[in-house]
Amino acid sequence: MRSVLVALVVASVAQLLSAAAGGSTLAVPNPCRLVTAADVRAVLGSTSGRGKLQSLGLYKSCAYTTTSQVFVTVQTRSLSRADFVKSAKMNPGPVKAIGGLGAPAYYVGRATLLVWRHGNEATFSFFGAGPALPTEVKLAKRALARM
Repeated sequence: MRSVLVALVVASVAQLLSAAAGGSTLAVPNPCRLVTAADVRAVLGSTSGRGKLQSLGLYKSCAYTTTSQVFVTVQTRSLSRADFVKSAKMNPGPVKAIGGLGAPAYYVGRATLLVWRHGNEATFSFFGAGPALPTEVKLAKRALARM
């Protein structure tokens, strides 16, 4: 009984330290729920199968392949706002602040939209869709309501 109590105290302290360091990984949104196949269809106009959920290091990732051969990835991770801005600006250029989303956002490397809300970062990437930024912004706007 004593070892169970000690384990619970240690787990609670670890969760508090994790939250203080940038958020608990338990709070990270599931990217396949943040962006659904219906969202991909609405934004791109082509259907996709169910998203493939994976853990990639610090990120949870969801990948979709559409019938028009567009590859969509959505990644999420827990991150403080200050660390989000710092991390976004450290990406290989160009790094461009994006307005109009109601949340801090950056477009990096002409390929990926980074958005921060409620202690979490979400990244949106499209490959094979032509100019990606307008499409990523449309998808991010749909996803932000669930973040």
